[in-house]
Amino acid sequence: MNTLTTQLRKYVTYLAENIGERNVAHRPRELVKAADYIEAEFRAAGYTVKRQEYEVSGTTCANLEAELPGKGHPEEIVIVGAHYDSVIGTPGANGSGVAAMLSLARSVPGRMLDRTLGFVAFVNEEPPYFRTDQMGSRVYARRCRKRGEKVTAMLALETVGYYNDAPGSQKYPEPFGRLYPSTGNFIAFVGSPLSAELRQQVLTIIRRVEQFPSEGAALPEVTPGVGFSDQWSFWQEGYPGLMITDTAMFRYPHYHQRTDTVDKIDFERLAHVVRGMEKVVAALTGDAAFPPVQR
Repeated sequence: MNTLTTQLRKYVTYLAENIGERNVAHRPRELVKAADYIEAEFRAAGYTVKRQEYEVSGTTCANLEAELPGKGHPEEIVIVGAHYDSVIGTPGANGSGVAAMLSLARSVPGRMLDRTLGFVAFVNEEPPYFRTDQMGSRVYARRCRKRGEKVTAMLALETVGYYNDAPGSQKYPEPFGRLYPSTGNFIAFVGSPLSAELRQQVLTIIRRVEQFPSEGAALPEVTPGVGFSDQWSFWQEGYPGLMITDTAMFRYPHYHQRTDTVDKIDFERLAHVVRGMEKVVAALTGDAAFPPVQR
């Protein structure tokens, strides 16, 4: 666990401190530096990286894709994604999903997978591009549909690094506070009704393999917070997807603030989440080393 914790800290620190704020509007050079850093880390893990480039306000933006083809059913694709831009004025330390994604990518090469596994770093998830045609995952998901690709699962790693054991530390939009824990020490798997089966499968896996509190919900897109990440783009194309999150603004007081810094991240607990997600990804891709999950 110590090696993984160190690795996660390295990724978050580089993005939040060495690069810092990264977005088209205020820090386009830093956005490009973040893309170059992520590409270099993918390559160091043994992947060939493809760039899906498009221009926004004079800046060349890029989604970065690293892929491991499946051996049995390569046409079936599991996507693990995270966005690497930060909101204007913030260092984006709890954009910790990128760190989790890079760590997961390092754990896969050399394994025999039945389905194709794609890791994608998305650009332009944050406002003002959120839910617009310039949102990176929207551009990517539309291309998937245009190509007729069979995306069987999309897992969006969001803010996944903040945990609080204090009673009452977890909030919800009404009326969900009556249904879920009031202590913010769990990881959440959030989907739309389209993704209900995927949510149940993922929860079954992670609760079986990792002793870490986990909760899940499949709720209408109009529910506040449910569509607040890149999985939303895949829902628009009819693909099942989940957001993996510490629930962001419903728990994290530094969400989208200048105080969203590295010292707020609980790397030990983040490592537990990544360990669990390794098994989730293995099961969804049909890794021969991981027994199938009974539904």
